[in-house]
Amino acid sequence: MKSTLAVLVLNEIEAIQQVLPQIRPEWVDEIIVVDGGSTDGTIEYCESLGLRVLRQKRRGYGNGVLELIAIAQGDIIIEFMGDGNCKVETIPLLVEKIREGYDLVIGSRYMPGAKSYDDTAITRLGNWCFTHLINVLFGASFDDAMMGYRAYRKEAFQQLEMDSPGLCFPTQGSIQFARFGFRVTEIPSDEPARLGGERKAKNVRTGLELCAMIAKEAYREYVLKTGKRPQQGRRQEGANGTADHFGDSRSSTRMSPSLNSDRRLDVSAVNTSKKSSSKRAWFL
Repeated sequence: MKSTLAVLVLNEIEAIQQVLPQIRPEWVDEIIVVDGGSTDGTIEYCESLGLRVLRQKRRGYGNGVLELIAIAQGDIIIEFMGDGNCKVETIPLLVEKIREGYDLVIGSRYMPGAKSYDDTAITRLGNWCFTHLINVLFGASFDDAMMGYRAYRKEAFQQLEMDSPGLCFPTQGSIQFARFGFRVTEIPSDEPARLGGERKAKNVRTGLELCAMIAKEAYREYVLKTGKRPQQGRRQEGANGTADHFGDSRSSTRMSPSLNSDRRLDVSAVNTSKKSSSKRAWFL
């Protein structure tokens, strides 16, 4: 399976000059910089490194990813924010977990063994509330449903109904991968502090947009019933040699801090026992 690293940027020249040199070419098969309209030299710097730059036709994080999906050569897509918030060493770990058979792998800031160095008290509380709400509404068991640092199978993504144009896009992806019954896991990954530039998310505005998006997904799930459960009836061997059951059971797994052992989580047990886990929602 080939992999495409999507580096999403918007006026991130300070960060990108430090981050891009750390990415090893052997980690992925293709790197595409997705630019949302930079005017600070970000585009010119990336092109000077010989990297392909996709200039978005429409502004917005989600629109950029959708345009990227249309041209990416990889079977695996890795969303990577170019503002310094993504730990580069996690890239090969995300790809490895997808190749083990997972459809979506999130680099979680809130699993044991990981930490966010970019959170404020407000963003941490908001993330916890939104992730908990998502788990309850959609039968999921996320530690960090909001983090945009993730990898997924392009084929699985193309079966979703993604349409969020902006910063809610990763969170909508978490919801839809769960709604559609795909196999999801998380691995611990620190979130470094932003390197220069301007934070794109605004607490109140982004929070309201998240509320509207989650309400729309709940309507799709409970009224329109558009979750197709494409994996129903399929069995697949997991990393620990046990078979996963897909479809309406919506089973999900998480990765331990050691990155070596997966433990199976029953959704109903998770919803009962994980009342106090730490989450994030007002991200980026």
